[in-house]
Amino acid sequence: MGLFSFLRRKKSTWNTCNDHLFTCPVAFIRGRRHRVDVPYALPKDEREEERINFQHYTLHKLLGGHYHAPIDPTVQRILDVGTGTGKWAHDIARHFPQAQVYGLDLEQPQAMGLQPPENYQFVQGNVMDPLPFPDNHFDFVHQRLLVSAIPSSLWPAVLQEIVRVTKPGGYIELAEAGNGYQHVGACTQTFLQWGQTASARKGIDLTLMKYLGDLLASVGLGHIQTKTFQLPVGAWGGKEGNLYAKDMYAAFQGLKNFYCLVGGVGPASFDATLEALPQEWEACHTTHEFYIAYGQK
Repeated sequence: MGLFSFLRRKKSTWNTCNDHLFTCPVAFIRGRRHRVDVPYALPKDEREEERINFQHYTLHKLLGGHYHAPIDPTVQRILDVGTGTGKWAHDIARHFPQAQVYGLDLEQPQAMGLQPPENYQFVQGNVMDPLPFPDNHFDFVHQRLLVSAIPSSLWPAVLQEIVRVTKPGGYIELAEAGNGYQHVGACTQTFLQWGQTASARKGIDLTLMKYLGDLLASVGLGHIQTKTFQLPVGAWGGKEGNLYAKDMYAAFQGLKNFYCLVGGVGPASFDATLEALPQEWEACHTTHEFYIAYGQK
């Protein structure tokens, strides 16, 4: 059952997605566009796409690159699962011009922006369904920030599919962040608890990102490496910290419908708590845990 399926009769509109390949069920709630057929907490609209693009470049600065696995420079096929706006895949396609790069997601971005590289191809699909690729097809498969989109019970099947489409000797890399924050104040703690409660009602475990290495081991990967980053949230952490705080605040804004409709939070309480967060991050020197794990098939 989708995130906002209980609103379909009154709120949803069935419209054709911009690739014209399929018709997708969406709900427009408080001015934000949501997919109602998947348990994804954030909107799927142009405003969210702008945030994701901003986030992509912010994470590149904070994490020191677009990937961490030891990828062979002669890599031939790369898959980005849950590609979103495709910015990660576009950059990778430019970095590996000899490779064919595929980005898989529910739908293409609402605003296409710049023309993607010629060696990039969008593929419509749902990560929770069988992937539309043959066995042993990709040299590198990348998946980032889907911990709030995949119920914990489905992670084993999702990873098994990713392993299936990866070539022997190929690498799989997962990059995730969830409810792991350090040095938080009362409002941030309240906000995180709201997220935990709403997510649990959809079967989503926001602490799962701490076990990425174990998940990769459970599907038979070897040479597993894990990395943990403490990302600064706020101008106290310099230019990058300020950028990340802006991204975080915009992401939290996008969670309003999820927190209120699924988690039962009052809209006024949500707004007041959200407004207090930036000042609290500065005072507490809040950090956000970001986890990366990769392994070889």
